[in-house]
Amino acid sequence: MISYTLLLLVTIFFGLISVNVGYIGRKNYVTSAEEKMNLLEKDKELIILLNSYAVELQDKINQLQKIANEFRASLEEAKGREVEYLSNPLNSLSLLRQMHEDWEPVEKLIRQPVGQGQIASIEKLRNDLPLQDDLDEATHALIRIVHSYDLEPKDVARGLVDGVQYSGNLSASDCYTLAKSSFMAGRYQIATKWLRLAKNLFNNMPRKYNEVIGLTNIKINLLLARSLIANGSLSTAREILIKDTMFGEAGNRLAQHFYENPPHPTLNLETWESEGVFDGLCRSVSRRQTNESKITRLHCRYNTTTSPFLKLAPFRMEELSLDPYIVLYHNVLNDDDMERLVRMSEPFLERTTVFRVDNRIEQLAPSRTADGAWIPRKDAKPEDRQLFRRIRQRVGDITGLNVHGDRDIQFMKYGFGGHFEPHNDYFDSKTSYVETVGDRIATVLFYLNTVEHGGATAFSKINLAVPTQKGSALFWHNLHGESYDYDERTFHGACPLISGTKLVMTRWIHELDQMFLLPTMLPPRSRNFSKIFSNKT
Repeated sequence: MISYTLLLLVTIFFGLISVNVGYIGRKNYVTSAEEKMNLLEKDKELIILLNSYAVELQDKINQLQKIANEFRASLEEAKGREVEYLSNPLNSLSLLRQMHEDWEPVEKLIRQPVGQGQIASIEKLRNDLPLQDDLDEATHALIRIVHSYDLEPKDVARGLVDGVQYSGNLSASDCYTLAKSSFMAGRYQIATKWLRLAKNLFNNMPRKYNEVIGLTNIKINLLLARSLIANGSLSTAREILIKDTMFGEAGNRLAQHFYENPPHPTLNLETWESEGVFDGLCRSVSRRQTNESKITRLHCRYNTTTSPFLKLAPFRMEELSLDPYIVLYHNVLNDDDMERLVRMSEPFLERTTVFRVDNRIEQLAPSRTADGAWIPRKDAKPEDRQLFRRIRQRVGDITGLNVHGDRDIQFMKYGFGGHFEPHNDYFDSKTSYVETVGDRIATVLFYLNTVEHGGATAFSKINLAVPTQKGSALFWHNLHGESYDYDERTFHGACPLISGTKLVMTRWIHELDQMFLLPTMLPPRSRNFSKIFSNKT
């Protein structure tokens, strides 16, 4: 009884927080490690409130049980000799007095509410707790990890993720939630696997817990049957429904109904054009990281040629690709500089957006899940601005390009499942900013930490994947130097992050700054400059 009441309180509590208010102004519990730490503290506080409620409720139950025992003592004394018992004037008086006077205060005690202070505290906390959007985003993140790294749900459920054994495991409710999202996305085979796991785990959970939380065997069987039928296994689905005591022979008609009314995907998880190649690169480099082996480089040397400064202090560089030209520089930033960059950026982190060419606006999108901040800010301290001047000089030294001002520096922090789907860094679109500085001729991506698991940068069109290395900088051209045509081969993305956080800083270099340094040698073959610089809409 007591456990059922506690679980009912939990259910009421979680029901209060399921209102969907969207992304605006809400905390980021999915990708922010700090917010997840705060959420863990709130979880501890809620458990303390729940235990406090249980103590008060148990005290009331104990008190009522003692009163019931007192009442029962008289009945036990009269049992089998009721006439003799009631002939005693003392017993008669006691019975009449008890029935007239004692039950009214007992009824008041029963009606007296318990744990009102705890419930009020829970009400106060509920606005700062995760919403349906947060749960959906976390679910999609894990689905993305499973898909990108080609993992088996049964392994993930027991904590084995991409060759690494993590502590903890998934519950039946966790697996059912993952199954629902997979089903809504039209991934019926993977949904079936999650549901079979949920069904097995369900039997190991206490019955009362299942009743209160709301997960039932019927729910699992219904979704499992629909997933099987959508995946072409009508006979298996029919057998599952018929064996369910809720349906019996009616399960046959229900299976036929599911067959005649197939589901239609309602969730777009945004797959991408080069999905197979990109995912394969993410898997290979992730497992190499796990095994602590290095990927093969074309050539490693010290760069002393792109600027006079490098003759005195050359940077060690690795040529990863010659065409397109992609290089990785080591030890470009020191620990103090990286720590300062993180400190100055974190207070201003917000969900990163994606530029949509079709409507020419920046907006949130599931194709990119990270927190970001544009730096330096206008109110940056003088010593911080000095750091950015050094970084700008360093970028000019290693790239040999003109780097003006501190524009277009973005700090990004990836958390659980954080990723950026394959894309090109150039805009290929007319915007006021592009008209002013030109498109992005090159990119310098600084790695500010070494990622624990996942999170590599993968170039799917040239079969190249680069794991993060603290203090290094990845450099590539987005435009052909001879003609300033767009180089589509630099199509790249950030592999989903499995564990830890990923800290990067991106510095883009623009073409109009290079007009006297790198004049075009050939006319553009495919680029339409009028689309970018024309005043026509």
